[in-house]
Amino acid sequence: MLATQWRVMAAIFLGMILTSSQVSQAQQLGSNNSAEQLDSLHVVDLEDQLKNGLRVVTPQQLQFVKTVVLYVDKKRIPRAMVNLVYRWSLEKHESVPFPYFEFAMRALAKRRGVLFPT
Repeated sequence: MLATQWRVMAAIFLGMILTSSQVSQAQQLGSNNSAEQLDSLHVVDLEDQLKNGLRVVTPQQLQFVKTVVLYVDKKRIPRAMVNLVYRWSLEKHESVPFPYFEFAMRALAKRRGVLFPT
């Protein structure tokens, strides 16, 4: 009886080890960060997300948002980067996030060699 319990415990332990190693390998084979993994889950149009979430009010702000969307569509900047900057700007200042978004997008895009019109 005791030998049977040990065998069952050993089988459960071995199964847990094999399962956890397979899960960690599968996670490592994916994309670089969690934002890119969520790329297929977008349910809102990017332009609508930015206009409404960033509380765009001026024509200049709207033009900047349209330029960001255009650069994402042309794959000059990744959508994951835009989403991360969007979330960061909302955390930085929830009621007026646009200036933080614009500043960070210009800085990160410049590092990638992409310049936004002024």
